[in-house]
Amino acid sequence: MWLQLLINTISLGSFYTLVALGFSIIFGVTHTFNLAHGELIVLSGYLAYGLTRFWETPFAFTLPLCMLAMTCLALGLLALFRRLREPYELSSLVFAFGLALVIQNLMLFFFTADYRRIPTSGPPIRLVAHTLITRNQLWLIGLSITATVCVSLMLRKTFLGKALRAVIQERETARLAGIRVEHMNRIAFAVGGALIGLAGPLLGQSAYLHPSGGMEATLIAVVITLFAGAGRIRGLLMGAWLLALLESGTTLWLGSNWRELVSAGILIALLIWKPEGLLARKKSAAEL
Repeated sequence: MWLQLLINTISLGSFYTLVALGFSIIFGVTHTFNLAHGELIVLSGYLAYGLTRFWETPFAFTLPLCMLAMTCLALGLLALFRRLREPYELSSLVFAFGLALVIQNLMLFFFTADYRRIPTSGPPIRLVAHTLITRNQLWLIGLSITATVCVSLMLRKTFLGKALRAVIQERETARLAGIRVEHMNRIAFAVGGALIGLAGPLLGQSAYLHPSGGMEATLIAVVITLFAGAGRIRGLLMGAWLLALLESGTTLWLGSNWRELVSAGILIALLIWKPEGLLARKKSAAEL
């Protein structure tokens, strides 16, 4: 039982990291509080579902196609966000809320309210005794680790990544230093869109897709970002795995009906006692 709980926690935490990573980068660089983040992930899942169901596309090939599509969509959304007026944070929050409702209703119109799921290939793999690991969990763990490592290396080892970190840490100072902040905004939305495109098909394979399912993904992204502080990769990993452990334990001992209460409770506690991020430093909340 304990080994199965560990495997479930690792796979769920890996997925949560992927969900929060794109949200955190976009929020940290552009200060855009994208409440439509979860809806975009579900939309990506529906795209992968359509590719596998109607065009019989292998699941592995849906990943780059969805990443490309959601990157283009994210850049299109950036053009809309740029038209908002001050106060930008509040305007983006209201606009994103309306956008989430629009995307929900569009998905309801085109895909109906029926629950849909991308089929998995092959039976689960038995490790020891009654401990199983599914191929979807292997996809989650492998792709999440790969994406997280790539983003971390980009932020730490490249000039572009250092420029993004500078914008996260102090936007106006970065502008005065000659960094093209608007260009960094486009990069952040492109990276965030690619991560959304990667998370969607994995969601569609591990859970049922339905038009109103994006709210939970958005809640998870917000909770983990508040826990770590915007843009802190190591904090995101810690927050995602801790949240996954709490939810897995709650589901095991109290039942699945209590799982979402864990995320909501953590969010309320963070907003009351530590809104700048539980792991964030006072002068460097955006340290990566």
